[in-house]
Amino acid sequence: MVCLIVLVIMPAMAQIPPRFSRIAAWPLACSLLLGGASQAAEHDAVRAAVATGQYKPLSAILSDIAASQAGRVVDVETKRGPKGELRYEIKLVDSQGLKQELLIDAASGQTVQRVAKDRSQALGMRELAQYLAKLAQQHASRITDVEFERDSQGRGVYEIKLSADQQGYRKLVMEAATGQVLPPAQAKARNPAPLKRADEVLQALAPRFTGQVLEVELEHDESQASYYEIELLQSNGSTLKLKVDARSLQVLQQKMED
Repeated sequence: MVCLIVLVIMPAMAQIPPRFSRIAAWPLACSLLLGGASQAAEHDAVRAAVATGQYKPLSAILSDIAASQAGRVVDVETKRGPKGELRYEIKLVDSQGLKQELLIDAASGQTVQRVAKDRSQALGMRELAQYLAKLAQQHASRITDVEFERDSQGRGVYEIKLSADQQGYRKLVMEAATGQVLPPAQAKARNPAPLKRADEVLQALAPRFTGQVLEVELEHDESQASYYEIELLQSNGSTLKLKVDARSLQVLQQKMED
């Protein structure tokens, strides 16, 4: 399981700078996932990988970030890269409220991706409401979801989801500064593999995870890639949330919540 890597480096957490101390509880939450022969085997493998230097301890990565980045860490999660490599997703917020997400390779400690979330171009409620009302009238649809983001050119945009009866839904991207709908980006080639059924997903996950199923839901991201969101109730009352690729069944993300 992905979170087990953190258990190996818990003794080094005492060396983490004070402004990162809030996340010390995160490894403890991950420890709730322990149990079973397969988890123990993975734990041993990760312990050996850290001992031999294959993975860099999280404490060392956080110390590097403290020396080079402004802001405080508000969240740390583990993810797997396209080849199954372990990565840390670390979220920071500075004194001006600017948010950053760093994707760090656990083996090298290098930053794989950096996303700065500057929300300075977000609109007020009245102005945005006027733009949305115009779009809803133009497309004869209800607007159900609106989210502010930065596009690849650094522009502030709103990703908007419209729903029309009997016609499914569609997505638009509106430039915040002008209210104009931007032309759609060229669609990426889709994975030809068929989508897995919900029962196939659960069968594949059963040997690796335990818990009572609360929810299984098929979702699509901004590139129309498909994934399942699954919630499992644990014996201690907490909830394990999984994000699973709907085609390959790769676990993309896992998180424990109270």
